[in-house]
Amino acid sequence: MISAHLAAIQTLVERYAATSFVADTRLNIESRPGEQAYLSGVIVFLDGSELYFSEFLDGSETGIEKIMYSYHFQDSAKQLVFRYDNARHKPPLPFSGHKHLPDKIVEHPAPSLEIVLEEIILLLEF
Repeated sequence: MISAHLAAIQTLVERYAATSFVADTRLNIESRPGEQAYLSGVIVFLDGSELYFSEFLDGSETGIEKIMYSYHFQDSAKQLVFRYDNARHKPPLPFSGHKHLPDKIVEHPAPSLEIVLEEIILLLEF
């Protein structure tokens, strides 16, 4: 089950790498014992903005759980546009999954990499 998810991520990144608005892509996938995997990568857009992403996944008969995730999108000046993650905060947030914006943090369930890329495309108007 986890291998199918990883293959889908690889296909997604390759599909975006072939577009006219992506300058570079890098993807690292580490399969781990027990139906676990860690993946990380970056997608650089033609305007110089970048998406850094990582997921730690745990697969089972019931599905795939994202133990940890981060999708960090920044503009060409390296300024945060948004970041989705489930990192703990001090002081603690009243929710796990959240989205960082330049001026606030809001509750948000874990998106997929595909959803994040679609959001970026709408923002950049490609």
